[in-house]
Amino acid sequence: MTRFRLWMMLAALSAACCLAGCGGSPKSGPTQGPSFRPLDTTSAVFWDRQITEIGALLHRLADEFNAAHPGLPIKVEYAGDYPDVFRKVSASIQAGVLPAMTVSYENMTAEYIPTGAALDLDLLIKDPKTGLTQAELDDYFPAALQPNRYADFGGKMYSFPLSKSILMLYYNRRVLAKAGLTAPPATWDEFLDQCRKIKAATGKPAHAISVDCSTFDAMVFSRGGDVIRGHETLFDSPQALAVLDFYATLTREGLAYRITPGTYQDNEALGKDEIAFTFRTSASRTDIMLLMQNDKTRWGMARIPQLDPAHPATVLYGPNVTIFNTTEEQKAAAWAFVKWFTSPEITARWAVGTGYLPVRKSALDSPEMKKLFDEWECNRAAFDCLDFARGEPNITGWQQVRDLVVRTLSEVLAGTREPAEAGRLLKQGADEVLARAGRG
Repeated sequence: MTRFRLWMMLAALSAACCLAGCGGSPKSGPTQGPSFRPLDTTSAVFWDRQITEIGALLHRLADEFNAAHPGLPIKVEYAGDYPDVFRKVSASIQAGVLPAMTVSYENMTAEYIPTGAALDLDLLIKDPKTGLTQAELDDYFPAALQPNRYADFGGKMYSFPLSKSILMLYYNRRVLAKAGLTAPPATWDEFLDQCRKIKAATGKPAHAISVDCSTFDAMVFSRGGDVIRGHETLFDSPQALAVLDFYATLTREGLAYRITPGTYQDNEALGKDEIAFTFRTSASRTDIMLLMQNDKTRWGMARIPQLDPAHPATVLYGPNVTIFNTTEEQKAAAWAFVKWFTSPEITARWAVGTGYLPVRKSALDSPEMKKLFDEWECNRAAFDCLDFARGEPNITGWQQVRDLVVRTLSEVLAGTREPAEAGRLLKQGADEVLARAGRG
């Protein structure tokens, strides 16, 4: 999405908000948002992005839910990838017609809240009949639950964790062996050293780069840094500049190359023994296993390198669900499905079948999860990161900031901007975006 198109969209959203009577500062959020018309009165439509085997599993689970629960059936509809979902929801808000719920990241939901479209889920969670008990809430991983509370909007919960994933290092054992290496790197210095050894042994780059803001954030976290303090970004911090310098070093020395945006060429190259490393979500586990022809001796996954392995950190991301402010019947059906889908049994089944992480602690004790861990030591790698994984900012304007990060990384990789200048300009631009968003 270009910056121009994104700003045009947000301007339209602001206009729609005014027409709907959502006035006031977005800092407080809508106290009682407008009611939108449902997209389908005969079912509760769920806009999602999953395709292939994962999409098929989601449809099967929805069918299972519908067979066992009264009320409106859940109807899963593919709405494209995350940027497509965001555009589609934004246009639907303007039209005043919405599905019952949609898959979303926090930065997406933060743009829906000021319009009154996103439902305050505390109203459902605290319901004495259909809500969640304190014991049930305590069973959710805090790192999965907390980012769905929006400090800019009274700390209310406007989205709910659906399934989570963690940025992981995927490595090809065959390529490592060509350079005499037997284990993946534990630190960033070791990562660069191994890339150099692989380049010397094979004559090829060791890493394929998928430019992504969440990956950048994880690398900053892993160096002991952060990307924001309050509403001021920290893109000129020593940790952020170290990440930019890391990318510049990779391309300057020919240790890595950038893949085509929006593709999975890095996973494919890993499967063809062309590269040694790629950074991808833990949910890529099942896809890479297929690319490796189910041969567990060819590859592995580990936590991303760290500045100090004794004090690790990485990013926790993955889809949430936003329920929209339509009819009571639609909201009740959507919430019933979310509760069921995130129950210990179902979140465990989803994790085993997809590579996502369960959102409930007790799910790790399920027979399905224990069997998964016993099958292969690498299957547990992502779950071992849950204790130190961190969510990303969920403030208004972060959607635009993510685009600025991608543009900055692209400039550094292309060699058109030096890391120090890139970090300074990124901070300047990002702070301006957040200031404008804060003014509403």
